[in-house]
Amino acid sequence: MNAAVHFASLLSVEAIRRLASLRVGRFEPARDQGGQLDNAEAFAAVAARWGGDLCGLLNAMTRGELAHVATRIGVGADGRSPALRVALWEAGAALERAGVALAASVQPQPVVLGGHLVIQASPRGAFPPSEIWPRPLPPPAIAAPPADEPESLDELLAAADRAIGVRLGRRGRDKGAWGVRAATLLGVIDRGSDEPDWRGDVEIKTVPVARDASGLWRIVEDPAIAMLDHGLHLAVAKLQRTLWLARADVGRADATIVSWYLLDWDADVARLARRYLHERPKGPAGTDARGAYLHKRFFADAGLLATLNGAPRSEPMGPRRAGLGAPR
Repeated sequence: MNAAVHFASLLSVEAIRRLASLRVGRFEPARDQGGQLDNAEAFAAVAARWGGDLCGLLNAMTRGELAHVATRIGVGADGRSPALRVALWEAGAALERAGVALAASVQPQPVVLGGHLVIQASPRGAFPPSEIWPRPLPPPAIAAPPADEPESLDELLAAADRAIGVRLGRRGRDKGAWGVRAATLLGVIDRGSDEPDWRGDVEIKTVPVARDASGLWRIVEDPAIAMLDHGLHLAVAKLQRTLWLARADVGRADATIVSWYLLDWDADVARLARRYLHERPKGPAGTDARGAYLHKRFFADAGLLATLNGAPRSEPMGPRRAGLGAPR
């Protein structure tokens, strides 16, 4: 049984009409609702939009709507919205399993970030190990950049390991200062070209993260990828192989590297990049410059969040370092 459609069928007409009227998000497929809908059309619109997305439906529902469905199916209506969403997801997942045991890869369990359910895709690239999930904030470490630019990808990632815990110092007004300092810790030379940072093969980017109220790591804001002076294709080119450095504030206008994640381009990453790349103004006030940014949802779908939080899965989370070597 489709749990999302079943739960929607338990809602009042007013709730269905409210859900049907919700604006489609920037990164959702556009849907033409054709103006005012009658009750049957409103339900059809809700079923079409969230029929395959139980998390999305539960995230869109108000606390009153969540409590109403919880009461109808007998799971208890106490607690705040995040707890109700978790309880209803578990009930819906059990309904869809129909007593059959399913692997976590088939029915991944969401986590709660910002009060909403988020599916963390499994990692698809290399990342450092951790004995604790979510990863703890690393203790201060002494900077130990290589004397020369790394010769191989393994050397680059070894430098990234040593950068974990190094405090980056006050950023100042330059929003890119921490990124430059992080690249320096890896021994990467700033050549000021449009090619990826390390030997034209690996782009190095920092992505800001912070602890959520749930205790898990979340992405704070969309990282900038490239200026759009030469078109969106440059931003896409920079993402072909990216070493993401998760950066967290540590107080007193300072920050540190929490972890890293090496992500190679493939058909799935290309699809996600096309979905989540967007442009907006970038640069000093009063200019008309625009930049390409990557929406923070990308990092849940591309596996980075799982390397910070430890995605629910049937086998233990471990590092992935196999197959690394010389540049492509």
